[in-house]
Amino acid sequence: MDHGHRKEIEIDVTKSAASHMGRGIRTVLRDVLTNRALDINDVVDFGAGKLKNDPFVLTMGKTLCAVEFDRLDSNPVTRSNYALCQRHDGAFRRLTPAQFKDDERRYDLAMLVNVIATMPYESERASVMGLLHDKLRDGKFALVFWLRDDDRYAKLRAQGRECRDGVWLGEGRSYQTFYRYYSPIEIIGMMHDAGFVPFNRFYTETNHAFLFQSLTPAAPSTHDKSL
Repeated sequence: MDHGHRKEIEIDVTKSAASHMGRGIRTVLRDVLTNRALDINDVVDFGAGKLKNDPFVLTMGKTLCAVEFDRLDSNPVTRSNYALCQRHDGAFRRLTPAQFKDDERRYDLAMLVNVIATMPYESERASVMGLLHDKLRDGKFALVFWLRDDDRYAKLRAQGRECRDGVWLGEGRSYQTFYRYYSPIEIIGMMHDAGFVPFNRFYTETNHAFLFQSLTPAAPSTHDKSL
């Protein structure tokens, strides 16, 4: 929207949600969910998008809570994946972020799959990490998965425009994608501030993937109560 010489940009990250589960995240999730030493039963997928990863988690015998805004409910991919999840009677729930904030259940694993990198506001990123720390059982885990900043995306980045500390991607599109490329050191620092320490690292063709363990006792909450 144009207000004289000022332009107002509305950022709706739900429109950039991917439609298909990638091979990398499937491999990483299988490794994590089948590791008996981690003792993972209850999973929350925060920023679940079109629920593309959730049927797989449910087929691994876990309970799953998908957290996402309801703007994607009418998307055909979302509807299809929702129907698949509903087949796992009693093991699947879907909540909005506001509902999740007020929910009292605790989890063994929090999934953040290309979530932090699509948040334009630093305070919001820290708030989400703090909230998820509060939602995990003591000593349990968060899986953070995001794109590597390598040469294959150089052209795409060059076409993008700077927006806060990231870039708009997608030249000539009605809806462009905000993305902030992070180094592993940056993510480790952010997670440490929220009360997590690195536990394991996974290698995929195009993504970074780290499993973090929540510190016990829990660090003081840093999340924004208004989230």
